[in-house]
Amino acid sequence: MKNLKESYGDWALITGASSGIGEVFSRKLAAAGMNVVLVARRKERLDKIAKELSDEHSIQTRVLCADLSNEDETKAVVSAVDDLEIGLLVNNAGIMNTGSFLDSDLEDEIRLLNTNCKSYIILTHGFGNKMKQRNKGALIFLASLTAVSAISRWANYAASKGYDLQFAEAIDAELKDFNIDVLALCPGLTRTELVEISKLNDLMTMDADVVVDIALKNLGKTNLVVPGIMNKINFFSTRLNPRFINTKLFSAVVKSTQELELKK
Repeated sequence: MKNLKESYGDWALITGASSGIGEVFSRKLAAAGMNVVLVARRKERLDKIAKELSDEHSIQTRVLCADLSNEDETKAVVSAVDDLEIGLLVNNAGIMNTGSFLDSDLEDEIRLLNTNCKSYIILTHGFGNKMKQRNKGALIFLASLTAVSAISRWANYAASKGYDLQFAEAIDAELKDFNIDVLALCPGLTRTELVEISKLNDLMTMDADVVVDIALKNLGKTNLVVPGIMNKINFFSTRLNPRFINTKLFSAVVKSTQELELKK
């Protein structure tokens, strides 16, 4: 793995940093010597993680409590760290709603779209422009294995991750000449404190530590990472299957999991 601090600068900003993949990114980047800005809604949790990272790795930390489903709060994140050079942005914050779209609360679905897509736009535009001026930086987008197919009961979530994947790939093409590495991370089911995994899907489920290690190892080498052999097979086989087959297969996997709502 490349020297992240040397390649991108002193500071990384991670959204959804209070748990799951976002927390693991925070811990891995701190261990690599980068100072970290931790962004999420749970201030007590962020403060605890920040203190642990500062004590363990002798790095600087900054905590920003923000609801990234709110446009104004998301824009405030950019201005709140105007005094820092953010060299690595991890767009990780996300919401997952499970169930029939028409039976769900409309405001919940709008919050999902704002968090999973709109916040990525705002933060990428704000920090990406500064990276472009410095001719150095990195952007990581948390997409998903679900990004490649329509999925019943995850209709809005899967569509939002499809947006994240294509957005990341397009941004990569635009920024190749400015020494900015872009990575779309497409994990499958991942063990975190917020996700219950059914026994049927347990064999295909990966630990968040492994997912993040694979992402950081490949940052700067490729613009797309699908962690895990089975996930790679599922991801790339969708290009050969008719779309309706992909929808049936992925929807069957979702149906086998317990009802859950993931909010970071």
